[in-house]
Amino acid sequence: MATRTGGVIIAAGGYMDGGRDGCSLSGIRDQNKPWSVNYTHHDRTYTSMHMALVIDLVAKMSEAKALHRLGDPEWLSAVVSRLAPTPRWTPLPVRRVSEIIELLGT
Repeated sequence: MATRTGGVIIAAGGYMDGGRDGCSLSGIRDQNKPWSVNYTHHDRTYTSMHMALVIDLVAKMSEAKALHRLGDPEWLSAVVSRLAPTPRWTPLPVRRVSEIIELLGT
């Protein structure tokens, strides 16, 4: 919804999570208090590779009981700067997530 393509898909009746909260992330935080953040103002769109990498990053950090590291701006910046250049055609891209987490520590 944050892009022209997203607007066209919604206008054409295609499925896309649209509306006011179409580009947001929400969850439960701090003793069951709802939390939400919008991410509609990024400089560019993300590739499917970027989305796969971030999903794997969150999953691996959750498994390691280290989700708090995602709130550390220095650590997260180091991870993102290493993951962002991953080309779409990279074989086994989630292996890169594991390698980077191991390199930087959880």
